[in-house]
Amino acid sequence: MTEAPLIPTTAASGPYRHAAYFAPKSDSQAWDLGSRWLGRCAFGSQAHVQPLIDTIDAGTFHRLTQSPRQYGWHATLKAPFELALGSSLEHLHASFMQTSAIGTGPFHLTLQLADVGDFLALVPRKPSAQLNALADRCVRALHPCALVLSESELLRRRAGGLTARQENLLQQWGYPFVMEEFQFHMTLTGSLRGLDSSTRDALFAAAQRWFAPLLENGVPMDAVTWFAQDAQGGDFRWVERFELKAEPCV
Repeated sequence: MTEAPLIPTTAASGPYRHAAYFAPKSDSQAWDLGSRWLGRCAFGSQAHVQPLIDTIDAGTFHRLTQSPRQYGWHATLKAPFELALGSSLEHLHASFMQTSAIGTGPFHLTLQLADVGDFLALVPRKPSAQLNALADRCVRALHPCALVLSESELLRRRAGGLTARQENLLQQWGYPFVMEEFQFHMTLTGSLRGLDSSTRDALFAAAQRWFAPLLENGVPMDAVTWFAQDAQGGDFRWVERFELKAEPCV
């Protein structure tokens, strides 16, 4: 279950934020491809040389992948949160155990490359009830450990504009894109707003080639992974992987 040391940190009060992500196994091709594309491995906390892309210089590609590089290769199941007052890392660990409890079990997810808003990501080819159930369970299990959002943080999450339902979800769960608003995505770039069409096309074509094994074979959804951000503005790192438990045979 554990693939990296539990939560030791130099901060006396523990990490700044925590998150529940889907992340492929650290020794898998899926993890290697994503980490190399972003230029950082969140499991070993080491930098990677990024792939070379025709017509896009290395500096531009590094800049375009800066935002997802900070978070590590992942898809969000429970968005980053600060630990609630009165909670503890032990309580949080127990709550992560709940996210992998018998209920969903491992399943397979097929993927496609897509524009999501103004960035590129790998997304499901078709809706998945199992995926939605897993994301819902992560939100519900971990929400009691999350600090209530400050007014400034609420304003930040409203900045892009929310529907009435998304505002209700933000108030209830601390994030507007949960439950029926949840959209699974493995982020490949930061904002591409203002990028010329030829560079955008080259980036899309490069992603199609680089992630061809995942686009052809999909990924096993077999665990929830705890990530942590030790300090505000810092990189997220892999903490522990909780494998999904299959339904018992009867």
